[in-house]
Amino acid sequence: MSDSMFDFIMDDNADLSYQSSGPHVPDVMDCMRCGLCLRQCPTYILTQDEQEGPRQRIRTLNTLVIENKVVAPQALEHLQNCIQCRACEAICPSQMDYSLLFDQAQQQLSANKILSFKAKTGLWLIQHKAVFNVFLPLIKLYVNSGLQKLSRNIGIIKKLGFERVEQLATVKPVLKPIKSKYPVSESRGTVALFAGCISDRFDRTTLEAAITVLNAIGFSVIVPEQQTCCGAMHWHNGQHATAKAMMTKNVNQFAQSTVTAIVYCASGCGSQLTDYQILLEGQDDVTEFHQKLTEISDFVLQNWPASLTLHTTNKHVLVHEPCSHRNVLKNQAAVYQLLAKIPSITINTLADNHLCCGAGGSYMLTHPDSADALRTMKWRHIAHAQGDYVATTNIGCALHLMAAKSNASMVQIIHPITLIANQL
Repeated sequence: MSDSMFDFIMDDNADLSYQSSGPHVPDVMDCMRCGLCLRQCPTYILTQDEQEGPRQRIRTLNTLVIENKVVAPQALEHLQNCIQCRACEAICPSQMDYSLLFDQAQQQLSANKILSFKAKTGLWLIQHKAVFNVFLPLIKLYVNSGLQKLSRNIGIIKKLGFERVEQLATVKPVLKPIKSKYPVSESRGTVALFAGCISDRFDRTTLEAAITVLNAIGFSVIVPEQQTCCGAMHWHNGQHATAKAMMTKNVNQFAQSTVTAIVYCASGCGSQLTDYQILLEGQDDVTEFHQKLTEISDFVLQNWPASLTLHTTNKHVLVHEPCSHRNVLKNQAAVYQLLAKIPSITINTLADNHLCCGAGGSYMLTHPDSADALRTMKWRHIAHAQGDYVATTNIGCALHLMAAKSNASMVQIIHPITLIANQL
């Protein structure tokens, strides 16, 4: 395709909301130039700049991926400012496959991209989970000993360039590995729990709550010991070969046991796991893996015993819908329905749930200004609603929100399954 395809839709005298730059994506209709995506795009909302919206990014992606041409540095910068929340996909009447083009572009760009030492180290540690776990005692010592407070006061963390990572150290890591089996007598079946790369050490409360609830509804639980990261971080950074190796390992690990379902708690991981069927098409066991894959709230809701009741609470819960749950998995309704099983609880949708909180996987580390601006907007809605809890299904969103020190004590941020476990 050539730039001429855009000539008839790029009219300087036209109203901005009807300008467009959508390429024809294979098997998807052309962009309809409706402008609906702009109202959903967090970076456009922050800047009110058409260059920071999906339509212009689609044009850049067309040049990179379809035409295989070099783009201007400024256009590339606007492209890389994308959070990858996929809100544009969810609203697009043409079903534009933006994420497919974006990931292809990242792989293409990765060949000439030089990662920083911090980025290389982070991705390497995610890939090598056993090595990462060796450093956990040092992290816990750092948090418990007062070194964290001292380091912040003298500014050494900022000088070393680890300020953003250190801000996320709001949760102390669990040093003891999670057990591999949690059986129940008279089991209705066995489910396998996906723990991911950091949840088993930094979000153990959620995983243990999931196991407690799964046991309570009659299911034994296994946690495959050799499972690894879902592969999302590497995939979205263009390192597709490494990502596919991790994905294949996960499929193989979960295929070794006969289970009723493969359950995940983090919707960010879930969105990547769901894509395995496409990304690993043709590989052994991937179809069965996909068929058994389910989000924890959805699985518990579908298998809730009629005889099981929960304790009453008059708490007020605000449901934050992560982009991965809202725009990719699209089954966030299960969260509301499951929480409604708690007698007397008040459940409300957090305002502007369509707008990303700024976490975006590693986006909160690579684009701190935009990430923090979006987080501030989210906290304004939380403060206005005056809830007791913010329920979110993604650990990345939870860590990002909790890193706002001035607001973190305002309300407890919690996974929905933990609320259910607390009321058993």
